[in-house]
Formats: sequence, structure tokens, C-alpha cells
Amino acid sequence: MLARPLLADRDRILVDVNCLAIFLVEDHPGHLYVARELERGLSGHFIPLVLDVVPMRAYWIMTRQWDCDSSQSEKALRHFLDAYPLVEYCPVSKMVLHRAFDLARELRHDPYDTTYLAGALEYRASGIMTTDTDFRRLCRPEHLDYVNPVPPRVLERFAGWRSHPEDSRK
Repeated sequence: MLARPLLADRDRILVDVNCLAIFLVEDHPGHLYVARELERGLSGHFIPLVLDVVPMRAYWIMTRQWDCDSSQSEKALRHFLDAYPLVEYCPVSKMVLHRAFDLARELRHDPYDTTYLAGALEYRASGIMTTDTDFRRLCRPEHLDYVNPVPPRVLERFAGWRSHPEDSRK
């Protein structure tokens, strides 16, 4: 069963890099599910938080891992940056990084993922929106909601997915 709590109005939800990239790429198998949930935040039902390095990291995933066209990816990302004033961009400060390493040691997990936990805690998020199932276990001890809008049967199609250049982007 998918852990997907009902988000209350004005909850603060940290959005991870995969959700942002999936939102920006319309032909990704998880796009419909991520877009439906993230658009709730973009329209004011909750406050989307994005760590400041995540948009550029999403661009890298889109262009290098998924073979999306770089100019279309840039256009989609710039549109996102300009069109959604409710998104709060949160700095990955030295304190967040120290806390990420502490959490990595405590939870016996990599510091890349625990950076999201540290950011969520620092910026008082109530949860993390991600398609990474490891976060179900990571969020629990920190009392964060695990918000994964993609059903397991669709998550199975993510491995090795590549974009088709003829398909359109957002």
C-alpha cells in the first residue's frame, strides 16, 4: 500500500529532484501522478519547498539520464521557475549539510537522501514528496510524511526509462 497522507492546506512539503524532473517531462510514466499531486501545491493547497540545487540537478537528470532535449528541458525548467511563485527555494546551508551527515550515520543511509531529510527538518516541512521508496523508512523516525503519488505498478516502469525526442515537453 502506498503511503500517501492527505495533505492539509498550507502543509509544507519538500519536493525531491525526481518529482521535479518527472513533473517537467510529460512522457515520463510517472508524470500524470506527480503532476496531479504537485499541482495541488502549485495552486496553494500546500507549500512546495525545493532545495536550491534541485532545479539544476533535475535538468541534469532530464538531459543526461533521460536523454531529453537540452533546449526543451531548459525551457521547461525556466517556465517552472517563473510560473509558480508559491514554491519556496531553500538554501542547502552548512548546517543542513552537517545534519545530513549526522542523519546518514544515525539512519545508516547515504547522505544524498538524508540531505532531503535535513532540509525538510530545517525548513519545517511536514513531509517529503518523492518517488523513492527508501524514504518510507527514512521519514518515519523524523516524523515526516512520506508522499509518493506514484502507484507501485507504475514505479516498476521507471528503471531504465528514456525519453523519446519526438514527444513534447511541458
